[in-house]
Amino acid sequence: MKGTGRTWLRLLACFALAAIAPSASLAADRRARDPQQDKRALIKVEEYWLTHEEDPDALETILASDFVHALPMGFITKEEHIDYWRQAHTPRPHFAKHFEDLRVRVYGDVGIVNGVVVAEDPKGPRKTIFTDVFAYRSGHWQAVNAQEDPFQPRGSS
Repeated sequence: MKGTGRTWLRLLACFALAAIAPSASLAADRRARDPQQDKRALIKVEEYWLTHEEDPDALETILASDFVHALPMGFITKEEHIDYWRQAHTPRPHFAKHFEDLRVRVYGDVGIVNGVVVAEDPKGPRKTIFTDVFAYRSGHWQAVNAQEDPFQPRGSS
């Protein structure tokens, strides 16, 4: 029985290291990433999303499994969002769209993007203000939350 205490200490140390290892590798990944590159990557995801917002296959990669879209009619899950585009529905008119006043902030593995989408409607530009929240998971950014509203500049009613 001599040495049993040391064996238990070694096993305990191995378990402790195994428990810490994933956190250490995540911290190393976070340190290895450049915040400016993260911002550029988030802008790239947003641009891809804007041009593929009705493409279920593209949405599968953009939206995280726990994605929630907050809309006036309630909360929409990833599955509901994608199913809507998979089902037959009246196609929306396609207008040229671009971002205006895009703001990107990164806090470690969380990215927040605010901006305005401008759709060039023949009746005049339609603007939507939005907030998208992203999480950095498995080596890439995925949307975990989205919310948008019609944009009304200050002073207009």
